[in-house]
Amino acid sequence: MSDVRAISNLNSSNRISRDGYTFNINSNVWILNKETKISFQPDVLAIEPKTLKGLKKTLARYAEEYSVGHTSNMYLRFQRMIRDIGCEEVNENVIRNWRGMLNDENEWYLGSLRGFLLSWYDYGYSGISKAVVDVLEGMRLKGSVKGVAIANRCPIYGAFSQNEQLTIANELIRLFTEDLISFDCYSYLSTLQATARRSIQLRQLKAQDIIKEQSEGKKTSNYFLNVPRAKQQGVGFRQAFKRVAITEELYLTLLNLSKTQQKKLSKVYGLKLSPLQKALTPLFVDWSTTQQIFSNSKEPIKLGDLLNTDLLHSSTIQLRDNFMRTVNIRHEAISERTGERILLSARRFRRTRGTNLGRKGISAAVIAEALDHSDTQNVMVYTENTADTVTYIDQAVGKQLAPFARAFKGEIICSSADGERGDDPTAKIPNKDNDVVGACGTNDFCVKGYESCYVCEKFRPLLDAPHEKFLESLYKEKEARLKATKSEEYASTKDTLILAVEWVVQACAEMNQNHTGETNND
Repeated sequence: MSDVRAISNLNSSNRISRDGYTFNINSNVWILNKETKISFQPDVLAIEPKTLKGLKKTLARYAEEYSVGHTSNMYLRFQRMIRDIGCEEVNENVIRNWRGMLNDENEWYLGSLRGFLLSWYDYGYSGISKAVVDVLEGMRLKGSVKGVAIANRCPIYGAFSQNEQLTIANELIRLFTEDLISFDCYSYLSTLQATARRSIQLRQLKAQDIIKEQSEGKKTSNYFLNVPRAKQQGVGFRQAFKRVAITEELYLTLLNLSKTQQKKLSKVYGLKLSPLQKALTPLFVDWSTTQQIFSNSKEPIKLGDLLNTDLLHSSTIQLRDNFMRTVNIRHEAISERTGERILLSARRFRRTRGTNLGRKGISAAVIAEALDHSDTQNVMVYTENTADTVTYIDQAVGKQLAPFARAFKGEIICSSADGERGDDPTAKIPNKDNDVVGACGTNDFCVKGYESCYVCEKFRPLLDAPHEKFLESLYKEKEARLKATKSEEYASTKDTLILAVEWVVQACAEMNQNHTGETNND
């Protein structure tokens, strides 16, 4: 379990970097860790005040949520643009002119800065306009090469890989289980990941939008979310909807959330809610505003009237600053493409949905429908180049990616007695051939089987167990799936497990080699 990171107030001038260093946003020198500092140079300090304010606020968010090295790089890329162009603001002409000045070798400067500028706009800070965003999203730029040569395109701001999606889902469960994020936060991120809808749409959700229907003539149920539409001309708050199919798991999550919110709202209101009031209760409640309304009002509150407005709903800014920010600061999900923490944003979840559909050869019209676009005009913004987004993990690729993915979370032991449960025979974990491959470090009940142990942080693999044999069988199983179905996506369903076992095999080999070297030296 990782340490709980402190989360500073966004309205405070003092912030805390990802590495635990406090810095003042109004200072011109930020010390982010022992080796990294940002010194704002005169040419950057000379830009117009509102742009400088937006730059510092965005960099502060990056310093809190992302690696300090990446934050420093974003400042340096921005500084280079300001120096090259000699500008005092960032507009669409600055972007076009800088791209024209960069050669093929340096085009990635703008490629890497683009994500930072898009985040800047998404955060709602001054200095970046919608026109700048439109220009940036219309450009095809080279990204910087990071990690191994086979790393996928846009590993920082683009669509998530299949492994990253699974890693994010598992990490959200861990954060909620360890009480590091609230149930509201977990529900929001899960809904965002499952539906790829905009935050402006999810903020409008109410309890009545969670739907369960019985299939005709069958004993099975179907689950839906009636999602309000947004960015439609002439459509106001909850005036148009589009039904989205969801899993039973997400249905139950949101149903429990709605009951929690109804109970809490009833307590604040001081009366039992009627069936209609329960149906109109927001899923994501702005409790600060709600408490203020009920505590300050001198007249009786007409809750029904309030529930028909958006007053009690969280704003998109609150969803971003309270939920997404908290997860970005506290999660430990590692990308197999970069070896670093995955950067989460609503934009990336939408691009992932579009890219996943693009990989399957789905038409632009269907992708536009899935992303709730009225036409296909902006579909290419989200789908990216599908030829560049898939890395097929075979034995050669797996060996290179395993150290970056860090899919294995446990610790290697030399004998079963070295585990937390010592010589307890029930702690030993056998494989399908009844060979002991490791020990379980917990007494919790588990029926998942030995394969899932390799991605569990409580698993203690034995140094000399036949892990290579298991790894070889996984690669053979994958190739058999590919041959039978011709689907790389289906064949890759166990890639996270493959990367975890690959890491164990490599780590055991390194430990044995070091042990042999020490013995020879003796």
